[in-house]
Amino acid sequence: MSGDAHAVNKGVDGVARPSRLGSKCFVAHANPVTGKTEWVMQAEDYDYHQEIARSAYADMLHDIERNQKYYAAIAKAVQQLRERGREVRVLDIGTGTGLLSMMAATAGADVVTACEAFQPMAECAEQVMAANGFTDEIQLIRKRSTDVTVGPDGDMKCRANLLVTEVFDTELIGEGAISTYTHAHQHLLEEDCLVVPRAANVYIQPVKSQFIRRWNDPQPVEVNPGDHIVFPPEYTNCGGAPSLHDLQLDQVDEHLFTPISQPVKVFRFDFSKRGALKKWDSFEATIRPLQDGVVDAVFMWWDLEMDPEGEVYLSCAPSWEHPDGKDLPWRDHWMQAIFYPARPFPVKQEEKFRIISQHDEYSMWFEASPFGQAPKVLERPVCQCGLHITLSRPRLAILSDPVRNSIYLKLLKKHINSSSVCMCISDGSLLSLMAAKLGAKKVFAVEGNVMCARIIENIIKANRLEGKITLIEKAACDIKTEDLQGFKVDLVVGEPMFQAHVLPWDNMHFWYAISSLQPLLHPDAQILPFAMTVRAVVMHFSDLWKIRAPVGLCEGFLLNIFDSMIKASSDVVDESVEPQPLWEYPGIALSKPAEVFTLDFRKPDTLTAKQEKQLRLECLEDGSANGVAMWCEFDFGDGLVINTGPREPPAVGTKVEWDFYTRQGVHLFHQPHTVDCGDTIDFNVKFTPEDGSVCFTWL
Repeated sequence: MSGDAHAVNKGVDGVARPSRLGSKCFVAHANPVTGKTEWVMQAEDYDYHQEIARSAYADMLHDIERNQKYYAAIAKAVQQLRERGREVRVLDIGTGTGLLSMMAATAGADVVTACEAFQPMAECAEQVMAANGFTDEIQLIRKRSTDVTVGPDGDMKCRANLLVTEVFDTELIGEGAISTYTHAHQHLLEEDCLVVPRAANVYIQPVKSQFIRRWNDPQPVEVNPGDHIVFPPEYTNCGGAPSLHDLQLDQVDEHLFTPISQPVKVFRFDFSKRGALKKWDSFEATIRPLQDGVVDAVFMWWDLEMDPEGEVYLSCAPSWEHPDGKDLPWRDHWMQAIFYPARPFPVKQEEKFRIISQHDEYSMWFEASPFGQAPKVLERPVCQCGLHITLSRPRLAILSDPVRNSIYLKLLKKHINSSSVCMCISDGSLLSLMAAKLGAKKVFAVEGNVMCARIIENIIKANRLEGKITLIEKAACDIKTEDLQGFKVDLVVGEPMFQAHVLPWDNMHFWYAISSLQPLLHPDAQILPFAMTVRAVVMHFSDLWKIRAPVGLCEGFLLNIFDSMIKASSDVVDESVEPQPLWEYPGIALSKPAEVFTLDFRKPDTLTAKQEKQLRLECLEDGSANGVAMWCEFDFGDGLVINTGPREPPAVGTKVEWDFYTRQGVHLFHQPHTVDCGDTIDFNVKFTPEDGSVCFTWL
């Protein structure tokens, strides 16, 4: 499964002592819109259901290539042991739904033992096996494999001679594959056993890309010719976040990066032999550049040698290196990853350089360096400056986004003069520095998030703007007259962007902040943006719908019991609209965008006005409607709009190109709707200002 959370849903941010009320309990919830802590009623077994709903098993079960190649490799391994005259004893570690165990039993294994430590899934596996007629053929052990015992009185009577398992993530080893295989070989498997898959190979490719580098390194922002907002050296020289950056690399337009070299294999993990896996290893690859350039990032992916002979391969390579070319299987559990050198490394075509690749038991890291230097041991990159652990990668990229910064500078240049008193309300925003450099008389930077406040404080000092900017480390509702040093604010500006937001419209927190600040503002104060509009469009997603779709029949095995379990838990914990970075998931528009609702930030008095209406989205293209996507547009006037949705107005029947740096809201239908031109998708929306909730009911 992927390292970063591609399907994060709104949940409990903070929990105090719950007070019980029957089968429900009250928990403290930090409201991202109002900024207040509220007590909400929640199912007593909420955490249990959330763990099931977030398990991402369905993701893997929709991966047809994965399923077919596992089945083929298992059948070949069983046949090979049969040809040796051996009894086939299979161990399936982390069986999940029991799919691989049922494949092994169907392929003719004599003994199949499946272990599963996650108890809800173990219960599901038992029922799935029974429904498919394997109760007497598969032994289920409800333990971690490291707790399984072997012997006359143990969980297994004797060691297995065929291991089948899937314990991989985007980083390959991040789920503990090394320790799982090592323990199994030492304690659970015969020495000459077969293993499916038998090995994995890891590949890297250095690339040049200012676009990609923005996700890790803040770039100077030019405010006036020759006058830039710069970042402290500790931010620009930091190794960055320690975790890999996992994403659907194929969705990064190829014109946005330039390969520095051909891909290079850096590691091979042999799962088939006892003692073959190392908990720490290093490899120095000599790289021959294709052209002059800069190593801004390193792409990484892996493949699996599935069967004992290594004839069946499963590749996670991007399309330009995939053996099947552009015709790729969709998978969200195994993506590609980006790693960032500590600093961009310049290279010349005629000069070889090297990339040092290292891994420990759970992680990998990479660094570019000159060819010929003595090898060195790299420490795993860990952010020392605080920037990379405070701001997410998309948020960090927004700070350097030339499109957004151009809009902010245009609006500030129009509204700021030498007498302006400006207040900037957003988390971790450069707006206050822009305003100060553009000549505002006084600037207040409101930073309610303590970590963001430290970041902005350091950037203010690096740009020597302490005398022009006053940092207010408070929530807007707590700001007092004395905090403004006798000034009346005549311009309030926000991106708006807040750390606590989950869905795009959660950033309407800006509206609530302005409402609480009204007594401190000049009567004619400008509010920018002055409005937020939520828009929606009916979508046909090529693959994203699978994360919420039932599996049904998988390689001939019925998994409807699993589908029912996932749906029951999802109904308990999931909102009807969830955040997703839609630029990673191709889809075409089946309708024109429609306005869901609009809020005027200049009218805080309307915070008492509930909005409720029914919307009808008319499909203008025949097709399969499997979702509705929603986003926000923030209007700054004069045609200056920050759009958190499509980068270009979506045209019906064509692919929608979504913003790279924000997550949109999406409702995925449990079953796709076949629609004809003129059909409608109907839903109700209700906005309740008292708590900032936006509720959708699908009709």
